[in-house]
Amino acid sequence: MRGSAVTAATGWPTSAPGKVNASTQPSLATPPDDITQGISGGHSCALGANQHPILVTRGKGIMAGRPARPVGTFSTPSEPRKQRNGKWRTTVRHYGAWGITFIERHGDTSDEASIKLAEAIRDFHDVPLGTPVTRTTTLNELARELLNSMCQDPDCGPGLIEDYRREIEVSHDKRANPETIKIENTIGRLQIWQATPGELDRHLKRLAALGLRRKAKQHKVILRAMMQIAVLHGVLSTNPVNSVDAFRRSRPPARGKVPDMTALPAFRAQVRAWARGEEVPGTPAYTTGPRRDWTMVWVVDVISGTGVRPYEAFAILLDDINLAAPDPYLEVTGTLVQIRGAGNGGWVRKPVPKSENGWRRILLPHHSVESINEAIEHLELSATPNPHGVLFPAANGSLRNPNNFGRIWRAARGDNFAWVTPRTFRRGVGTAVDNATGSPEDAARQLGNTAAVAKTHYIDRPETVPDHRAILEKWARGEPDNR
Repeated sequence: MRGSAVTAATGWPTSAPGKVNASTQPSLATPPDDITQGISGGHSCALGANQHPILVTRGKGIMAGRPARPVGTFSTPSEPRKQRNGKWRTTVRHYGAWGITFIERHGDTSDEASIKLAEAIRDFHDVPLGTPVTRTTTLNELARELLNSMCQDPDCGPGLIEDYRREIEVSHDKRANPETIKIENTIGRLQIWQATPGELDRHLKRLAALGLRRKAKQHKVILRAMMQIAVLHGVLSTNPVNSVDAFRRSRPPARGKVPDMTALPAFRAQVRAWARGEEVPGTPAYTTGPRRDWTMVWVVDVISGTGVRPYEAFAILLDDINLAAPDPYLEVTGTLVQIRGAGNGGWVRKPVPKSENGWRRILLPHHSVESINEAIEHLELSATPNPHGVLFPAANGSLRNPNNFGRIWRAARGDNFAWVTPRTFRRGVGTAVDNATGSPEDAARQLGNTAAVAKTHYIDRPETVPDHRAILEKWARGEPDNR
C-alpha cells in the first residue's frame, strides 16, 4: 500500500507520515473483525492477556493508542447487525486473567440479541483455559470429579467414598430398584449454571416430603462438596447449597422408661426357640429348606454382653479373643465397610474401628463367654472355611453380609419384638453400665464413644433436678422464707 505503513502490533494500515486519513483510519473503538476471529474460534492469539491492539501514527512525534483494559472487564458491546440469514448479531469481549474471551449472541430482532448478550455478560465467569469444570459441566460430571478427588485424598477412607458413590450413582445390580432416588437420575443432568439454590432446594424438599429426611441430608452434604469444586474452579462465586433452606430440627419425642432393660431375657429365649425351629409370633415353625442359623443366638449374646456395633461384631477376629485369661476378654480392632467391586456384596474388613475411641478391650460376662465358646466349637466341628479368621464367618467362609443378617434378625424377633434392633441392645448396654456406675464416661468407654455421644444417643437416664425439698416444705406449711 503506497504512502502508508502497517503497525507491527495490529497489521492495520496507517496513513502516510504526517497525515491521518479519516477514510482509511480504523476506529479506535471498533477494530476490524479479523482481529477477533481467532479469539472467537478458539485459536491462539498473538496478544497477551493484557495486550491490546495499539494504533501508531507517525508524524511530528504524535502517538495515539488504546489504553489497556483492566483485567476482569468487558468491552463496549457492538451495535447489533443484521446477518445474511436474517438474524441479528452482537458481540462483546471479556478481558480475563487467562486471555480475551469473545462472546456473541444472536436474536430475531436487534433488541433480542442485545438482551441475550446482556444475560450472557451477567452470567459469565472467567475460567482458566483447559479447566475440567465449566458452567456447562453437568452435575453428573461434577460428581465424578468429586469421587476422583476423594480417591486421591488420603483422609477419605474407602467406606466414606462408597457412601458418597451409593447416593450419587444408580446401581446396575439386577436386584436393585432402578427407580431408587439418586443424584444421577434426578438432578444429575442439570448443568452447573442451572443448579440454582432454588432448584437444589426443591430437590431436597421433595426427598423430605417423601419421608426420606436422612437421604435429603446426605444429598445436601454431597451437593455442597460438589458445588464447592465449581467454586474452586472459578465457575461459581458462591456455593448455592449455602443458600438452601436449613432442615428444621425434628423435635425429639418425650422420653420415658424404655422396655429395653427388661426385654433382654425374653428376647434371648425367643431367639433360641426360633433357632431350634420352633414357631415364634410372626414367624412360622421351620419345616423345609436350610436350617436356621444358630449364629443369631451367639451374635445377640455378644452384642448384649459387650455393646459392640453390629459391624464390629462381624469383624471380631479369633486372635482378638482370650477366654483362657483370668478375666476373659475380646478386643475390638476393626469393623466392616462396604466397598464397590469387592466380593460378598462389597464387604471388607477395615483393620481399624469406626471411631478413634473404638479400639478397646472388653471384659466378657458369663453368657457371652458361653456363646463365644459355642461359636468356636461350631467352627471346628463344621470345618467351615474361615480365611479371614473371624468369629462369625458366612457359610462359604466369606465375611458375613450385614444386610443378609438383617433379614435373619427380623425373622427371629417376630412380632413381639418388632421394635428390637441390634442398636437397641447397644443402647441397653450403655444404660445398664450408667445406671450401675453413675458414670457416663464408663458407659462411653464400653461403647467406644465419647461421653457426649453416649449421653445423647445411648444412655436413658431421667434428668435429676436440684434438691428443693426444704423450700417446698416451707411453702406447704406457710412458713416464711427467711433467705
